[in-house]
Amino acid sequence: MPILHLDERDVQRLLHWEDLIPAMESALLAFSTGRALQPVRNMLSIEEGRRYLGIMPAVIDEAMGLKLVSFYPANANKGIPTHMAMILLLRPDTGEPLAVMDGRLITEMRTAAVSAAVTNRVASPVSRSLAILGSGVKRLGYGAEHPNTRGGSLRSMAPSQWMRSLLSKEQM
Repeated sequence: MPILHLDERDVQRLLHWEDLIPAMESALLAFSTGRALQPVRNMLSIEEGRRYLGIMPAVIDEAMGLKLVSFYPANANKGIPTHMAMILLLRPDTGEPLAVMDGRLITEMRTAAVSAAVTNRVASPVSRSLAILGSGVKRLGYGAEHPNTRGGSLRSMAPSQWMRSLLSKEQM
């Protein structure tokens, strides 16, 4: 069986908010009702303060997968993403590999989609302003077009000057 390979361009073309947010609502429900097996991520400190590897498996009846994430903080000074990821999707009934996907954008969008799913359930329907506390790489998934803004404004708290300048350019 051939294994599907999706690079970041493929992911960007195929992954859409209108599909992702309901999928995250279903995933949250599966996890909270015990239908998903998702242990706490295992982080390996390869070189303290410099290199890390995260391993994150998850299984439900319909799917089984594993995300590997590398975290190299010094990459920020090199113009390379600090977080990189690959996701491996397996058949849950046989364990056969089905797909390998670039996980950087998936992780960024998934984080924002989970927030959108929760916001849709707990925020007032008339809210038109979204505040983000934090400004790490995953914050970039919350652009002005993100459904959480509901056509209103987006505000962020950013502790670093570099991120504040990046966010101010994005919000212009």
